Amino acid sequence: MNSILTVIKFTFLTRIRTKSFRVMSLILIILMSALIHLPAIINYFSSDSPTKIGVFGSQQAAVTNKLAAFYNSQPKPEIQIITMPDAGSVEANEAYGKQQIADGKIKGYLEFENAKQGVFPKMVYKSTGTMEFSLKSKLQTTLQLIKTDMVLQGSGLPDNLKTDIQRPVSLETVQISTSDEAATGKTESQMVLSYALVYVMLFMLYMGAIGFGNVVATEITSEKSSRVMELLITSVSPLKQMFGKIIGICLLAVSQIAVLLVVSFLNIRFSDASVLKEMNLNWSDLELSLIAYFLIFYLLGFFIYATIFAAVGSLVSRTEDVGPAIMPVTYVIVAAFMIAVFGLNHPNASFVVTMSFVPFFSPLIMFLRIGMSSPPFWQIAVSIVIQLISIGAMAWLAAKIYRTGVLMYGKRPSLKELRKAMRAYR
Repeated sequence: MNSILTVIKFTFLTRIRTKSFRVMSLILIILMSALIHLPAIINYFSSDSPTKIGVFGSQQAAVTNKLAAFYNSQPKPEIQIITMPDAGSVEANEAYGKQQIADGKIKGYLEFENAKQGVFPKMVYKSTGTMEFSLKSKLQTTLQLIKTDMVLQGSGLPDNLKTDIQRPVSLETVQISTSDEAATGKTESQMVLSYALVYVMLFMLYMGAIGFGNVVATEITSEKSSRVMELLITSVSPLKQMFGKIIGICLLAVSQIAVLLVVSFLNIRFSDASVLKEMNLNWSDLELSLIAYFLIFYLLGFFIYATIFAAVGSLVSRTEDVGPAIMPVTYVIVAAFMIAVFGLNHPNASFVVTMSFVPFFSPLIMFLRIGMSSPPFWQIAVSIVIQLISIGAMAWLAAKIYRTGVLMYGKRPSLKELRKAMRAYR
């Protein structure tokens, strides 16, 4: 027992003192801090002045006047309609519009196509760039209101009924759970916050599995290539070495996460709450259970992949060969991440639900389902049990491969040679 503790301590202290670990941790701290303050940063650099859109006054004057009147009546308009004089022809109007854009007087301009009497005209927005999606959506909504207003004119309907027809529909989404009657459901703010946190945490899970798994494989291969392994196995058994390295590097990963959580907490505490309030976000909506599940699935994912990386690392004699050897495992992690990204918008899809029980995918997929939906607790428990059994099975297999692989030099052994060597060590 003392020998495995010595390996854990040696692995942890050696790696935490490396320059690469410190630099990577510092980069992650800066990125996390920037991410938390991103809304405030965007708000600081955003201009409060509305986007100026030109419209030629002679084209569909009724629509133009209603459009300008609508935005002039807004307390903080995001769009300002600039009425431009008609130059006499389509070509002249286009040249004039381009000149106004080049001079910075407008961002772009709307061009109305000829339409039949009583038909709302089709419009084309021309600019040197594309219109922001949110701005385009709001402009379309405004034009839809104007269209409805023009259609209702002369219909004989009373004004209060016209106003009621034109009032925008209010739709609020609340996530509920059908398996827990006491659950009150997630509010829209909680769902947006969960989406952001799940995305960040998925990225950390993905990077952690690849990054620290690669460290496990490289650590073993470098000791093997330098022949230090031959000295180590005389004092510590191969199995204690393998599990000592995995646990030591796992503690390193957990330490990095702990630092990031502390930094995040401090950044959240001193962040500008007014900016988040404008975005209908509140850090008090942060669910601590989500962080607890993240730690559980992070550890499960780490151990299931670390045992594979350790086994693969023991079969390679040179550190240059580690990358190609672990590539198939990396592809599996990438596949899990891609499924998780798909699942962000479809957390209850049958394919996503099924993948949340597959051991190599479940650390990311089940965590995603917890954050973006409300899976029954028994499904979470089953997923955890399957992963624990898988970790046990992978550890047993990895231990057998490691025990024979660390003393095999030269080219990578074939499966037949490896199976033969493993039988010899029974």
